[in-house]
Amino acid sequence: MSTAATGRRRPLRILQITSAAVGGSWFHDQVRGLAELGNEVCALLPREGPLADRLRGIPGVRVEIIPFGLPRRIRQLPALTAGQWRLMKFVRAYRPDVIHSHLIIAKLVARVASAAYRPALVVSQVPGVVHLRMAPFWILERLSLRRDDLVLGSCRAIARRYQAMGARSVAVSYYGCDVHGFDPATPPEPFRREFGLAADTPAIGMVAYMYPSKSRAFRQVGVKGHEVFIDAVPLILRHIPDARFFVVGDELVGDGAYRRELERRAARLGVADRIRFTGFRPDISSVMAGLDVLVNPSMEESACYTVVEALLMRKGVVATEVGGLPDTVQHGRTGLLIPPADPAALAQAVNALLADPAARLRMADRGRELVLRQFDIAGTVSQVNDLYHQALAARGRRRQLRRENPA
Repeated sequence: MSTAATGRRRPLRILQITSAAVGGSWFHDQVRGLAELGNEVCALLPREGPLADRLRGIPGVRVEIIPFGLPRRIRQLPALTAGQWRLMKFVRAYRPDVIHSHLIIAKLVARVASAAYRPALVVSQVPGVVHLRMAPFWILERLSLRRDDLVLGSCRAIARRYQAMGARSVAVSYYGCDVHGFDPATPPEPFRREFGLAADTPAIGMVAYMYPSKSRAFRQVGVKGHEVFIDAVPLILRHIPDARFFVVGDELVGDGAYRRELERRAARLGVADRIRFTGFRPDISSVMAGLDVLVNPSMEESACYTVVEALLMRKGVVATEVGGLPDTVQHGRTGLLIPPADPAALAQAVNALLADPAARLRMADRGRELVLRQFDIAGTVSQVNDLYHQALAARGRRRQLRRENPA
């Protein structure tokens, strides 16, 4: 009996491509979820690293390493050209139903590689739009965008942006996570004891990778807005002199120069003794449990895992009104929104949340309810799988109509 007759969908052969080698929990979780639905999934990365190691731990997932990218120097061109050729040969041999790419470099090379196997559905998922501020990437994105059968915006703002750019088909699909892995009953004492905080000492934190950037748009304030958080600290201390502050995370790439500049900024403002730069922390649940307020002063952002995690932990949240942050931080309902690059507004919002613990908890409770529905990895992966099947079916219908009604 056919799949259509039984009402069951056939498993798909899915090629998932990312240019990340570290981090990438959003990619790992989606790959795992699609495999758990019974699909055959191959994760393709440009180099070995922690992400590849984690992916190899998923039962039934194939991991391929094929160097790819865009050359920054002429001498890189031969190796990257060879890598692109290897990628196209792999796609031709693998014969995927779906080629699904993430991040700008992966998207560009996947669109080229998809020419090696035309029946594949070409899907791009967009975790952020910082690359659109860079002229070369903006041009390449516009030139190749029509190759995509489907663009998945990881928040409503990104979906609208790509729709306006002329994408053929657009949907909103949040990167999900294990929402049940964050327990709001996690005790705050371990984190607070580690840093000598009394039970009633206000603790404000920012959890984010540090992204040094040469882009003109982010020379004064980095992508994640660390400078805004640091500049807000003296303003918060005027009203809450016993508050303590934490910068959690480090440079994802780089030699540490950006972090050192941030530390010097805190010293110049006279607040170095109030801000702890913790570096990477694997125990984010414990960190979140020990904080009272989580801030995200990003200049560009999608829906943001750390905001989701903070709301799951029932914490007060202050975020900038950019990108996908309003999808989770609904002003006055699940947290507070502020303009970007505005330390005074950030300080005022933090002070307001600390001054009214009952209101802060009400917002956090509503936020937890929202993200439990919106970011559960089981739901987001099921949606992606549904979108694949819908797009493949729609394309099949279009081809049938063309056969029945040739021009």
